[in-house]
Amino acid sequence: MPLISHPQEVEAIYQQAREGGVCLADFCVAHPYAVEAILRATLEFGCQHAITDMPVIISVTGNYPLESQLISYTALRDPFLGLRAFLADMDLLTSEGSPYANLRVMLHLDHAQPEGDKDLLPKIMGRFATVMYDASGHPLAENIRRTAAFVEKYHHQVQIEGAVTEIVQAKSQAQRDQLTTPDEAEAFWRATGVSLLVCNLGSEHRATVPIAHYNGEVARAIKERVGQRLVLHGESSVPDSILPTLFNDGIIKINLWTTFERTGGQAAARLVLSQLGNILSGEEMATLMAEGWLGPRFFNDEYLRETCSGSLGPKSSVLLEEHHRDVWQDAVVVRTKFYLDALGYCNFNHGR
Repeated sequence: MPLISHPQEVEAIYQQAREGGVCLADFCVAHPYAVEAILRATLEFGCQHAITDMPVIISVTGNYPLESQLISYTALRDPFLGLRAFLADMDLLTSEGSPYANLRVMLHLDHAQPEGDKDLLPKIMGRFATVMYDASGHPLAENIRRTAAFVEKYHHQVQIEGAVTEIVQAKSQAQRDQLTTPDEAEAFWRATGVSLLVCNLGSEHRATVPIAHYNGEVARAIKERVGQRLVLHGESSVPDSILPTLFNDGIIKINLWTTFERTGGQAAARLVLSQLGNILSGEEMATLMAEGWLGPRFFNDEYLRETCSGSLGPKSSVLLEEHHRDVWQDAVVVRTKFYLDALGYCNFNHGR
């Protein structure tokens, strides 16, 4: 089916999630491998639970300084061309004849920058379901003013998230303690008219330090003021065991990215390591061993016989890019289905 972008249709899916106790997953991507892996995982999960029209959110950033995913999407490193390539991939993969054609796909622009993305924002309207307008780098009053103006201009075209306070990279205990208060969240929500609220709940992007921890107590206190409309960033500092409890804390959506790059990257690294004898020449392998990078197992008869067809050296069957792609995607598919299960997506078949 066509990409879902009309605000009323988007809100209907969010309302279905609220009624079913589902915390929606916002899957962030920076390349086509990730797009297809997420669609494939969603389709497979839906088939396992007899849900033919599973909803799925696929997200990108524009010129967000911490991670510019549309810039990374092509080697040209142009966010506008990255957007065109991303939309072309989405149109192809959701078109008639694709196995993903029945999925309810919603696109999200994350961390849209008031200045950096001002030329990009008009180009997503009519195609994207939601946008996070991120003016959180400004003082709260200015953040509210800018966000309210954005809502006034675009609310009829797209569902809008607002960022109440900045999601910081926690370098100290003091930064970790700078959480969004219920008063800040309620004042922001009432003054701006946003549909969804991004609050600093103690987590951080990329989990760079061990002091970053999700604070469910603060989330529940904010929920009491604004309802089931919180969006959680920084999933990489949220333990897996907590995921099934997020909905009860008022979290309607959680953003996911770091875990996929880590999971897929590690799977690809293990493939390269195991197949090194089929990638490099015998001379290169010997040099690496002499330099202390490799141990003797790469040169024993068992490895040569079972992995390398009897001899070290590059082999086209291993060097094909599709092998790296498939290993990356397979690992990400498994992890994606874990999230769909933990966040309650099986409840989307309730009453349907």
